[in-house]
Amino acid sequence: MKRAMLSFVVAALFLAALPLAAQTGTWTAVGSTGVVDESAAAIYAFGTTNLTYLAASGSTASIIARYNVTNTWGASDTPPWKTLEMGYLDTSTLVSLRAELYQVDPCTGAQTLLCAVLSVDSTAATCKTCSFNPTVNFGSNLYYVQVSLNRSSVTVTPPSLFTLRIY
Repeated sequence: MKRAMLSFVVAALFLAALPLAAQTGTWTAVGSTGVVDESAAAIYAFGTTNLTYLAASGSTASIIARYNVTNTWGASDTPPWKTLEMGYLDTSTLVSLRAELYQVDPCTGAQTLLCAVLSVDSTAATCKTCSFNPTVNFGSNLYYVQVSLNRSSVTVTPPSLFTLRIY
């Protein structure tokens, strides 16, 4: 009887811990998982994890991609997130990337910009962040990240988006 009770208690504790383990806290996306705007249909390319310009494209038009933000917190509709991070490659003043976190009213579709990250030139891939103050609340709003890749010349290394995180 004691052994059965002990087994029951251990199993109950294990099962109770599973929902806590599923609460990762951080929302993440790799660049290749975004939904690219139709205006960039013939000029973008996905790598394994990145979004960039198609090698054969001579276009200098912007590439816009959107990433749906879902609640990975799990414990409540209000995760403690305050930071948007963008991992990218921008090696020239002739290219840039911008990531913007938007809050959307579910009934009207009205959008509010919470924060924006603008790339800085670097010879290596890097991460940059922005902070936002409003509390994220999935019970009353929807969220997405919009990323813009831009270039004014096709003779330089194109910009690449690698990762996005909200934490």
